[in-house]
Amino acid sequence: MERSNIAKWLFLGLAIILFIQYGKPLLFGNAAEQLQPLDVNDSTAPAERAPAEACVIDGPRFKAELSTRGGSLRHLWMTDPKYTTGNGERRPMDLVTTSLESRMPLRTDLHLPGGNAPQVPFDDLDWKLSAQDGKSCTFTYTDEATRLTKVVAATGRPFELSLQVTVENLAQDPRKHRLAVEQTAWRTQKETEGHLGLISEWITETVAATDQKTERQHPDAFEPGDFKDKEFTPERWRRTPGNAQFASVSSSYFSKIAIPLEGPGQPVAETQIEEIWDASRFPQKSKDPTYGHVYRARLAYPEHELAPGGAVTYKVLSFSGPKERDLLAAVDHGASEVINLGWFSPIAKLLVSYLYVLHRAVGSWGWSIVLLTITVRLLLFPLSIQQIKSAAAMRKLKPEMDEINARYKDDATQRGLAMQELWRKNKVANPVLGCLPMLLQMPVWFALYTALQTAVELYHTPFGPVIPDLSAPGKYFIIPAVLGASSFIQQKIMPPQGDPAQQKMMMYLMPGIFTAMMLFLPAGLGVYMLTNTWLGIGQQVLVERFLKAKNDRAAGIQVREVASAEPQSAMKKTPGDDDKSAPALGKGKARVRG
Repeated sequence: MERSNIAKWLFLGLAIILFIQYGKPLLFGNAAEQLQPLDVNDSTAPAERAPAEACVIDGPRFKAELSTRGGSLRHLWMTDPKYTTGNGERRPMDLVTTSLESRMPLRTDLHLPGGNAPQVPFDDLDWKLSAQDGKSCTFTYTDEATRLTKVVAATGRPFELSLQVTVENLAQDPRKHRLAVEQTAWRTQKETEGHLGLISEWITETVAATDQKTERQHPDAFEPGDFKDKEFTPERWRRTPGNAQFASVSSSYFSKIAIPLEGPGQPVAETQIEEIWDASRFPQKSKDPTYGHVYRARLAYPEHELAPGGAVTYKVLSFSGPKERDLLAAVDHGASEVINLGWFSPIAKLLVSYLYVLHRAVGSWGWSIVLLTITVRLLLFPLSIQQIKSAAAMRKLKPEMDEINARYKDDATQRGLAMQELWRKNKVANPVLGCLPMLLQMPVWFALYTALQTAVELYHTPFGPVIPDLSAPGKYFIIPAVLGASSFIQQKIMPPQGDPAQQKMMMYLMPGIFTAMMLFLPAGLGVYMLTNTWLGIGQQVLVERFLKAKNDRAAGIQVREVASAEPQSAMKKTPGDDDKSAPALGKGKARVRG
């Protein structure tokens, strides 16, 4: 009856899902989706543009190219051998993914929203490349009312660029401007989709950090109806309360960060995620193969008025590179917050810090994961041992449990009551309580999973001949196969629980699930799971052997009752005594008869 009810509800749920997916569109048609109140052509530029010039900066572990069109980044290549892309010939990875001038990283916008007497006539300017030396680029812009100087230079640290903008008012009257510096990224929907537990390395989010809070936003925070919320400005940017510490666009392993250093007033941190698809050809955005998002995060300084002949300077630090913990710590300004470690971030940060200590000691990220797993397993052993003891006690009761399962196979309620009575009489904890230690360990496992999933240190890092990349699935599916076999052995040595059908399901289903998971998960997680499984098998065997030896020693001590000395005659029975004799009231007690 119970199984039939479960099957019925599963069938009903499947029918509802299929109706929503296929039946509803057939009956009601596909309604055109709403569009965001945004326009990618929202910036102004001169009608006639000057030819674009490029300026190249060679910095530690990167090479950047900027353009006089907007004085913004056009390319930022990471020059480390591990940060390459391409199926055939490997080439340096470029972190600049946008192409529209108004959506380029490090674009400086002096646009004055809704104000009078703006300092500059356009949002996108044609700058002049005044100087370059391989380490810095100096751009200038001059008209009748304004002189602008923009200097972008390598700081001498990996993946860092300093940005300095000076605004001078040459007009005879006061002029206003509002400086905004942004970081951007473009990703298609397909690039950001994960599958079967594997998180895409290009899943992207905006991060706005202020002195009050840190907000992470994904595309679902910018649905058409969301722009009416109070968090949005009249320019349709989502503003995080407080003074900005940084604004960032980050993927799983890489980040582009803008950090305010100097300027008149404190900037705010704002984010915006634009949906891009051809709505005229594809009423349903999911049908457009090029459907994707432009992720934008910016520092927006307050409006500033310059008197005639006045000038002001802004300084911003840019980091565009891998989210290596050491690098982000050197950047400071809370930049390490771009690493999203989820709900259990305090535990994950501690685990990652320890992983760094182990790597400095052994020089291998793979072996560091193994040692980290061993350490965590040892620290959680006090919780695990109670679970193993309970499992060992359950193994001893297997014959009685099998008998109860057979006797009450058609009566689940009576079977449960009989099991509870059996456990109570033998002082064995309820298996549900036996799962409590495992539940207490779950935050640690989730934190470790997140830490390894976001560790760029594992990116394109080999470990042994069958693991060319710890951040990608292993070679020839060796890890999934070994993990599946190890999980089967672990289930085999565990005491069976539940009815035979449940036992069989656990015996084969759990190893199958682990094997299927590891077909697509990063090999670094496979190393952790495999090490953890082997340690679990070892702990189970050793603890059960210890308990068995302890019970055997206890069984070797026999307690015998010594009969009291009585005359031999008193032990002789006379005819008729048999029918008058009665059982003793207890061990060592005599029955008194009158």
